[in-house]
Amino acid sequence: MKISGVTAIAILMIVILTIAFSGVASAGRPACSTPEAQSIRTVTMIKCEGMVTHQVNSNWESSNEDLLNSPPLQPNEVYGRVTYNEDLKALDGETVFVKDFGIDTGDAPNLDVMTSMGYRAGEIGALSYDERVGMTLIANPTATRDVILCPFASAAIEELPASCEDVSAGSSMMVTDVLATTRTKVGITESPLSLHYGITATGSGGAGTPAHGRIAAEFSVYAEEGSAGTQLGSRLTYYERSSANGEWEFSKEMDYESRVRP
Repeated sequence: MKISGVTAIAILMIVILTIAFSGVASAGRPACSTPEAQSIRTVTMIKCEGMVTHQVNSNWESSNEDLLNSPPLQPNEVYGRVTYNEDLKALDGETVFVKDFGIDTGDAPNLDVMTSMGYRAGEIGALSYDERVGMTLIANPTATRDVILCPFASAAIEELPASCEDVSAGSSMMVTDVLATTRTKVGITESPLSLHYGITATGSGGAGTPAHGRIAAEFSVYAEEGSAGTQLGSRLTYYERSSANGEWEFSKEMDYESRVRP
């Protein structure tokens, strides 16, 4: 489609995707925090005409047993992991970059990140950006009391079965003109377990103006839940990827949630 003889603007608007998953009776068991919790927060603001780089690599693991003895998991062990990686490179252009990063090993959301950036290239410049977040929960069977298998069950079960959940999301772009915001939240120490990732990108003029270059965002879910002890009762897999190349506006929201069903 041509608009007043100008190159067509490809507008990609992805509806919100939400996966809310409850297993047979074991999904969503939170990882245990240690008695002493740690937190990290950094706030970054960069305004530059020239070259900008920014990189983050974060990995947090938690267990109610001894991490040094896992794998294999110990009896009744619940293992949790949150990863976050980011890489920004901007060359020969005008860049404004703002980032608020926080991680807390005691309270959910355990990872809370907001990133905004604007960029307009010079004669030969471009901005490259890649952001990834992941969440992993693995649990061995554990004894419990007064947990009902389902609303129609006649008796409480004595054991929560094993479970394994691995979720990841992220985005990447190579652009010469963009105004973008990403939002990341992960919670593994409280129920429901959750991961949220969202990205909105337009041209540097804001909504209604096209960005130039290419962009992609993806979302992956793998969840297995036991039906009794270590027997496999449910398996959920999901993968989605969206991309645009040329002139575009782009928006995508991705959510995963998991809880123990009463």
